[in-house]
Amino acid sequence: MDERRMATNISGLDIDAAEDAFRPPLVSVIVVNFNYGRFLRAAVDSIFAQTYPNIECVIVDNASTDESDAVLRAIERDRKGVRIIRRAENGGQTLATLEGLAASSGPYVIFVDADDFLLPHCIETHIFVHLSLRIHVGFTSGDMLQALDDQVVLGTENAFNRIMQTETGKKSNATRPYRQVCGSWPGEAFDRSVLEKIRFVAPMTNEWVWAPTSGNCFRRDALSLFSDNPALASLRTGTDLYFCLGINAVSGSVLIDDAVAVYRLHGGNMFSRRPQLNHVLCYEPGGAGDSNAQAKAILIDHLIEHAARFVDRGWTRFDYARLLRRTDCSNPGVDAPRWLSRSRVADQLIARFGMVAAVLGVWQTRALMFQSGVPWKLIWRSRQVSPTG
Repeated sequence: MDERRMATNISGLDIDAAEDAFRPPLVSVIVVNFNYGRFLRAAVDSIFAQTYPNIECVIVDNASTDESDAVLRAIERDRKGVRIIRRAENGGQTLATLEGLAASSGPYVIFVDADDFLLPHCIETHIFVHLSLRIHVGFTSGDMLQALDDQVVLGTENAFNRIMQTETGKKSNATRPYRQVCGSWPGEAFDRSVLEKIRFVAPMTNEWVWAPTSGNCFRRDALSLFSDNPALASLRTGTDLYFCLGINAVSGSVLIDDAVAVYRLHGGNMFSRRPQLNHVLCYEPGGAGDSNAQAKAILIDHLIEHAARFVDRGWTRFDYARLLRRTDCSNPGVDAPRWLSRSRVADQLIARFGMVAAVLGVWQTRALMFQSGVPWKLIWRSRQVSPTG
């Protein structure tokens, strides 16, 4: 009798029943497609080629006008477990992302751009890291290769390089390698040394340090803290920035210094029109489709509107005020005095003084207004009103 069965007999545990009862977590992979029919099949095939055993796939087509419909019909025929949502009109990346999120159920979520490609160990790596962490972060971010046509032209992502070249984010005793007591995942062939290649991102980080969309694996409960923002309906792009900055600000994140996906460079990429080159921008800042400023602004609005949510869930009032200061950004589309155009937090504290004061207190709210550049006369004129006042 093998050791496993002997242990079963001694403990009285029916290990076969236990294996049926406990599985690795379901991972929802949500593919958002708009006119990437030429890449879509490869993206979906890469999801079903994963070494991880528990995956669901949802594809949201954003009213494509290319060959995507024919590709989707073929996927429906060949991949019986796929759920396909066909939007009647293109409402932007964010609405499609949220619709896919609502149609899925896994406690972990990966959003995949239809022109990207997941490497076979992608999901397995993310989940192994999540289940091995002693600090329960909101998402993990794996590195991505950069490919031009059918050739890999770069092996790392610039945001990762800035962190990995320093000692930032190293923590001792921060992991315990996960071992599935019931079942066979992860297998013996899985490279557990990946835990030696992770870095923690400080919750107050206010610059982009992660991989693009397809390299990230989110906890659904972390996404739920930010996905109920009605303003997301107007955010056509910048979805990954909104979620990554917001979730990291509250719960932190982890970088995995291992390539888990491939980022295709085909000339139509908004933020990587060319391979990354040192000291040379690979995109056009503020160009058509750049919604990053809007994404940051509506994140601030959400944090302030739901002050009670975040403070009630464990944030001290001091740390919440610090969170707002660290995530503050310019005030896009506002024709106003310079101090107001520089700070979205200032704008929202004036508009929602009563709501925030009810959570932080009047004097701490006024102190935050002062730190955000609000003139004294406006601060003293502010008064505490009911959150609905």
